[in-house]
Amino acid sequence: MLGIFALAGMIGAPIIGGKMIKKDITNYTVDSLVKPCTRYSSIGNTIKNKKTIEREFLNICKRCQMTINKQNELLDIRECKIGEEYLMYQGFDEESIEYFKELFNENMKRGKYRQIIDIEEKHEKYLEMLESDPQNWEGTIYRKNYYGNEQIDYRINKLMENELWKKIVCDKPRYIKGEGTAKYMELHVIKAPKPIVNDLNNIYKEVCWLQGLEDGKW
Repeated sequence: MLGIFALAGMIGAPIIGGKMIKKDITNYTVDSLVKPCTRYSSIGNTIKNKKTIEREFLNICKRCQMTINKQNELLDIRECKIGEEYLMYQGFDEESIEYFKELFNENMKRGKYRQIIDIEEKHEKYLEMLESDPQNWEGTIYRKNYYGNEQIDYRINKLMENELWKKIVCDKPRYIKGEGTAKYMELHVIKAPKPIVNDLNNIYKEVCWLQGLEDGKW
């Protein structure tokens, strides 16, 4: 059975991380820039390779079709493996590939810190809204199908630990059988000002993300 890299050589486009990585003009340019050095000793080559990876880091990530926001922050830790496989396909040594992983994780940490600050500032404004007259608030039931592996009681408890979520949920969350392949459907009774009600999908994802729950990718 052919490996992914042998097969890639036959069809002219690498299959990495389950994706067919397209070869267009832009990608050919990246491929030509992201080449391992072979002119020096193994130590010298690795030093050069690390510099190449650091210089072309974002281009490598874009070449591998990773999820990147407008701030050039990587959003999916699982996609690091795609970059590793691409660099392996290009012929880079193991130490240099480990350096790519370090750069990837540093980018994720910086992005996570900034995103936490942005979310907390947004939620602080919503908390200020909750000081208004409740008579002007709107009520709704927020329904959310869940397909992951977390226990329902664990999820609900973690959600209710969040300051904003526990203030807008006015009754004990419940759950029922989910739709389709969903394991269950969460039911949250919400009472809050209209801007918060209109933003519930985003708020839910943000709260999940802050609380370290699945289905909360920013």
